[in-house]
Amino acid sequence: MLLEIKSHSQFRIAVCISIIILLLGIVIVFTVKTMEEINHNFNYHDEYVQKLSNFESMKSKYEKQMRIFEIMSSEKKYVEGGSFWIYNTEIKTDLQDFNDFVMKNQKIDEYLTGKKSLELQKKVLSYYELHLTYENSASELLKYFYEGNQSEFIREYNVVKSLHLELLEKNEEIKQILQIIPIYSKLSTEYIINNFQILQLTMTVIVGIVTTMLVFFLNQISANLKLEIKSQTKNLQKLNNKLRRIDSKRKEFISIASHELKGPIQPIFGFVELAKTEIISKHEALEGIANVALNLENIANNVLDLTKIENNELELYHEKCNINDIIQEVVNSENFNPEKKVPIKTKLDVDVVLSLDKTRIKQVFRNIIDNCIKFTESGEIKIHTHLLKEEKSLKIFCTDSGPEIPKEILPRIFKKFVTHGNGNISSVGLGLYISKKIIDAHNGEISAYNQNKHPVFEITLPLVTFQINRKRDESSKLQTAI
Repeated sequence: MLLEIKSHSQFRIAVCISIIILLLGIVIVFTVKTMEEINHNFNYHDEYVQKLSNFESMKSKYEKQMRIFEIMSSEKKYVEGGSFWIYNTEIKTDLQDFNDFVMKNQKIDEYLTGKKSLELQKKVLSYYELHLTYENSASELLKYFYEGNQSEFIREYNVVKSLHLELLEKNEEIKQILQIIPIYSKLSTEYIINNFQILQLTMTVIVGIVTTMLVFFLNQISANLKLEIKSQTKNLQKLNNKLRRIDSKRKEFISIASHELKGPIQPIFGFVELAKTEIISKHEALEGIANVALNLENIANNVLDLTKIENNELELYHEKCNINDIIQEVVNSENFNPEKKVPIKTKLDVDVVLSLDKTRIKQVFRNIIDNCIKFTESGEIKIHTHLLKEEKSLKIFCTDSGPEIPKEILPRIFKKFVTHGNGNISSVGLGLYISKKIIDAHNGEISAYNQNKHPVFEITLPLVTFQINRKRDESSKLQTAI
């Protein structure tokens, strides 16, 4: 029964953690999509405002043209008719631009019903044709003026006035239809934001339910264990002690899961709110969300690794690896760590090929470098290797220019739940604890000490099966600064 409880608990916990990570992925994808829709909507709205402003300016240009004709009708020697064509060119340019905007922009169909959209297109075409009629009539009017044909000038002047009034009426009709668009645009954006807020609320509720289920399962395990203990006799005292150890591990796991997994979730919603209010850019918000999600993934991996270590289930998958390549890959990836404030420099001895679990060894280097980054505000972080052929070992040193490790912390730095503080910085020592277990599994050693008032992490890997990488002899003393 104990094995059955243990198996079911691990499965349920893994399922709950997977659901939480899946929900976070859904939130990230929906956030990106929502940001793109809102940005596209606002860009279209700005373009619309500019086009509508140009369309509005046509009215004043028509008025200026009519003012020219009014002066001509009262002052026979007025010869500024050329100004009419200047205004006419500007009007036709704006009108053609607006005509293309209405006819070719599919967004209008999204904000207007099909009937309204078709009506708008017809009115714009009709307006353009009416302007051409007005232009031809004005041309005739100017011809009669310069020919001195007063009677024909007066007749054509009345026609132009009538066309001018009709143009202003059509301008007003089109404007009334266009005024619907910004209202719909605003509602569309609000609709997107409201839907996203509903998603946020739904995800928060679901995560809360999943977390409650996780706690419920763990509490249920505790209750089952207690009932099992009560049902045993004195002959099962050894099993009783084993169950107590499991209960202790359960409490440790609850402490880790509740503290580590809940913390990174809320900042995602914070980045979304900051982006919506334009306090930060969409790019910055996405970077922040991606970093939080990556941090949550690392935390989940550490928690799962801790469970494997406690249950003696940590497995290694050995393969032949170039140790210098592994170190350089980790250093290159840490270059993108947003908390990094100082350069990371490497000085690597001759490259050797070892039989290692590449993923686990990279995890060790990453945990140590992350620890150095967290406590190093200025100076640099150094990594160097030293091959000891006679001792058949490879030593790897990682130092930084941060403050030395406190004396009361140093003896316990590779234990679980050790708090290491510097100012307002603190952390749970799972990373270093897991790193020591991985190095131990490789029959190596890891230690930490202070040298010249700065911390040093030293790793020793045995050269049980190794070979020197001859292709890299020329760069055996490679030094890289990142």
